[in-house]
Amino acid sequence: MIDTLGVAVPSTDVALDACARTIVAAPTFESTAGATVSAPSGFYVATESLRATNALRLIEFTPETKTVRQTTVNATLDARAGFDIDIDVDGTMCAVSYEDGGTETRRRRGVCVVDVSKKVGQTEDDGSSVVELRIGATTGGESGTKEFETVKLSRFNRGKIGGLVTMDEFKARFWKRRDDGGFEASTSAETRSDASRSETIGGMNTTQDGVGGGSWDPHDAEVFGCGVDADVVIFDARSAKRAAVVERAHARQTRDVQYNPNRPHELMTCGDDGLLKIWDARSHERPVKVIAGHSHWVWACAYNPVYDALLLSASSDGSVRLWCDDDAMPVDLLSGHTRKNSPSSSRVVRPIGARIARNSQSVHACAWSSSDPWTYASCSASGVVTFAEVPREEKYRILL
Repeated sequence: MIDTLGVAVPSTDVALDACARTIVAAPTFESTAGATVSAPSGFYVATESLRATNALRLIEFTPETKTVRQTTVNATLDARAGFDIDIDVDGTMCAVSYEDGGTETRRRRGVCVVDVSKKVGQTEDDGSSVVELRIGATTGGESGTKEFETVKLSRFNRGKIGGLVTMDEFKARFWKRRDDGGFEASTSAETRSDASRSETIGGMNTTQDGVGGGSWDPHDAEVFGCGVDADVVIFDARSAKRAAVVERAHARQTRDVQYNPNRPHELMTCGDDGLLKIWDARSHERPVKVIAGHSHWVWACAYNPVYDALLLSASSDGSVRLWCDDDAMPVDLLSGHTRKNSPSSSRVVRPIGARIARNSQSVHACAWSSSDPWTYASCSASGVVTFAEVPREEKYRILL
């Protein structure tokens, strides 16, 4: 178990002039010559204002010059206060899970898909850039009038074109893209095995009532893992069932579940106990590794998409922390032995550094850049996006 904090990491801050709690890396594409089209690291953020118009912002950071550019996409979210965000593999659609800030008497949550392929000043033929998802929506008829009440997240399935999952207190719904550009729910699974508990918790309709973050398994396009209460629940989109459960993975609430992009059967979780845990999905009676260092809830965690030895975590203690799992290095630099093929209980995770948010605001989200594996970003509750880089000595340690 690790309980040290690491050192301060230099960073660049940019204020959104609006509250925010979610961030996602914009996909990067390569030209036919193999060179990246866009050198800056791009990230999408959805603002979370309850009394002002919300929007999606594209924020691009150039590490060499430490410069930042903000762009508002050509779609207003109006009163939709962004709670969660994801982007498809093509980088053209953002799924935004939101709370309706314009509703005074009751809190209503929904999911919409936003076309981010066009920027401000460009319009579509039909004048619409936002498509609302509706439970039971079909190509025609009125069956799609019911809206979500307690939706918490939406995730595009990057391993399956047109695939999307939404999670609420009652159902995990798996959606497919229609020919007209809309989405319809194809299958669904119970969020919990105890339906009465769903009704009790779902009726609370708060931001902490049972469903945390989650991700698709990059090694199996039909598997989705998510935090449900204190558990980790694995859903199978093919059978629309709860395929497996890691019970009491964290105290009170499991906040996020992320699969290792390079190592099958491995996933990382975080929660209200202030811990990160690494698990082997094939044998999950106990975690492979427990990582301590935060003093409060850990909202989000992330594997580096290229060098999975590098880990991120964002917490309500006001910090985003950078870690290195030495056992996941290509070569064990201490012994000279090659990387182990299976998880080991003796794995070492080192704290590389930490960044404390301005005024120690809660850091709700973190993400690695898609174009530069050494750059990452985080988003604090006050709407400050922070960009930082892996220290040079750690780069050399991994590469050389």
